[in-house]
Amino acid sequence: MSTLQERIATLETRLQDGFARIGEAMESGQEVDHWERVWIGLLREYEALSDELAAAKPEQAEMRLGVRREAA
Repeated sequence: MSTLQERIATLETRLQDGFARIGEAMESGQEVDHWERVWIGLLREYEALSDELAAAKPEQAEMRLGVRREAA
Protein backbone atom coordinates (compact mmCIF):
# COMPACT_ATOMS: atom_id res chain seq x y z
CA MET A 1 0.00 0.00 0.00
CA SER A 2 1.29 3.43 -0.84
CA THR A 3 1.86 6.05 1.77
CA LEU A 4 -0.31 9.11 2.08
CA GLN A 5 2.48 11.22 0.60
CA GLU A 6 2.82 8.88 -2.38
CA ARG A 7 -0.92 9.01 -3.02
CA ILE A 8 -0.80 12.81 -2.90
CA ALA A 9 2.14 12.89 -5.32
CA THR A 10 0.29 10.57 -7.71
CA LEU A 11 -2.77 12.79 -7.58
CA GLU A 12 -0.64 15.89 -8.22
CA THR A 13 0.69 14.26 -11.39
CA ARG A 14 -2.78 13.21 -12.51
CA LEU A 15 -4.17 16.69 -11.84
CA GLN A 16 -1.40 18.39 -13.82
CA ASP A 17 -1.79 15.96 -16.71
CA GLY A 18 -5.57 16.24 -16.70
CA PHE A 19 -5.43 20.04 -16.64
CA ALA A 20 -3.16 20.05 -19.69
CA ARG A 21 -5.30 17.53 -21.57
CA ILE A 22 -8.51 19.43 -20.82
CA GLY A 23 -6.91 22.62 -22.11
CA GLU A 24 -5.77 20.91 -25.30
CA ALA A 25 -9.21 19.38 -25.84
CA MET A 26 -10.92 22.73 -25.31
CA GLU A 27 -8.60 24.38 -27.82
CA SER A 28 -9.54 21.78 -30.44
CA GLY A 29 -13.25 22.30 -29.78
CA GLN A 30 -13.95 19.05 -27.95
CA GLU A 31 -16.60 18.76 -25.25
CA VAL A 32 -14.83 18.47 -21.89
CA ASP A 33 -17.66 18.53 -19.34
CA HIS A 34 -17.11 14.90 -18.32
CA TRP A 35 -13.34 15.38 -18.13
CA GLU A 36 -13.80 18.46 -15.96
CA ARG A 37 -16.09 16.56 -13.56
CA VAL A 38 -13.52 13.77 -13.25
CA TRP A 39 -10.75 16.35 -12.71
CA ILE A 40 -12.75 18.09 -9.97
CA GLY A 41 -13.26 14.70 -8.30
CA LEU A 42 -9.50 14.17 -8.32
CA LEU A 43 -8.99 17.67 -6.91
CA ARG A 44 -11.39 16.95 -4.06
CA GLU A 45 -9.58 13.69 -3.32
CA TYR A 46 -6.27 15.57 -3.34
CA GLU A 47 -7.64 18.19 -0.94
CA ALA A 48 -8.98 15.53 1.42
CA LEU A 49 -5.66 13.66 1.47
CA SER A 50 -3.76 16.91 1.97
CA ASP A 51 -6.02 17.76 4.91
CA GLU A 52 -5.45 14.27 6.31
CA LEU A 53 -1.67 14.73 6.02
CA ALA A 54 -1.87 18.16 7.65
CA ALA A 55 -3.82 16.72 10.57
CA ALA A 56 -1.42 13.79 11.01
CA LYS A 57 1.86 15.59 10.37
CA PRO A 58 1.45 19.38 10.32
CA GLU A 59 5.17 20.08 9.87
CA GLN A 60 5.40 17.83 6.77
CA ALA A 61 2.29 19.36 5.25
CA GLU A 62 3.70 22.83 5.76
CA MET A 63 6.99 21.85 4.12
CA ARG A 64 5.13 20.29 1.18
CA LEU A 65 3.04 23.41 0.67
CA GLY A 66 5.98 25.76 1.16
CA VAL A 67 4.66 27.31 4.35
CA ARG A 68 7.33 29.02 6.41
CA ARG A 69 7.02 29.86 10.06
CA GLU A 70 8.61 32.95 11.51
CA ALA A 71 11.20 32.35 14.16
CA ALA A 72 10.00 33.42 17.59
